[in-house]
Amino acid sequence: MTHTNAGIKSYYEAIWSQPYPAVPLSRRLEKILSQYVSSESRCLDVGCGDGQSGAAWLSPLGCRYVGVDISEVAVRNAQTKGLNAILIEDANHLPFEDSSFEVVLCTEVLEHLFEPQIAAGEILRVLRSGGVLIATVPNVAYWRRRVDLLFFGRWNPLGDALSIKEPWRDPHIRFFTPSSLRRMLTSVGFGGMRVTGHYGGILRDLPFVGGWFQNESSWVYQAFESLFPSLLACRLIVVASKPEGGRRGEEAR
Repeated sequence: MTHTNAGIKSYYEAIWSQPYPAVPLSRRLEKILSQYVSSESRCLDVGCGDGQSGAAWLSPLGCRYVGVDISEVAVRNAQTKGLNAILIEDANHLPFEDSSFEVVLCTEVLEHLFEPQIAAGEILRVLRSGGVLIATVPNVAYWRRRVDLLFFGRWNPLGDALSIKEPWRDPHIRFFTPSSLRRMLTSVGFGGMRVTGHYGGILRDLPFVGGWFQNESSWVYQAFESLFPSLLACRLIVVASKPEGGRRGEEAR
């Protein structure tokens, strides 16, 4: 396992050694975060990178922010921004006591992990009772992925700009639908789950014209996206809670 971890770390060191564009949070994700994060919250950002996404939104709220990442370069860049960022070996071993946080943010991370269920269990451990995990992952069942496979025989793991041309070297190694994401989190003890989506669209994902439609989806599309996230959400957002008293919760429908 040591050589595997070393290979993973070197892979992400190479990624973060290059200029990395900021990926702002979607308005839907920002709205969800605003419902759970306050100035009194202790917030952990798992896979914080260099702090351009989650931290950029969480820190101004005045919450007690901690970010962790396996990339030394990313953590160093986050620290230069004044963020409380910590280098970790992997997400399967978080260096915190039980029940340390009210909120854990984990954006676009679980799909990179060999054993995401172990990382999810660690997140559950460091959450206090009633605390929430807010996580995002790509949706493998999104309508565009289905069209690509059915009509073009093309697989897009969505990891980077070379994903379609060279899917075998893509950094995404685990793939989720709303139901499989729920099942994984339920299996480690999370409850009260709500899965929705973001970044989906019709025009933005059509060949040749999608580049003209990069803003948020219309409110009409977002309404249907909430009803049918498996088909219409490009990326999934899950809010899952740690049952009060450590009891295993039932999944919310």
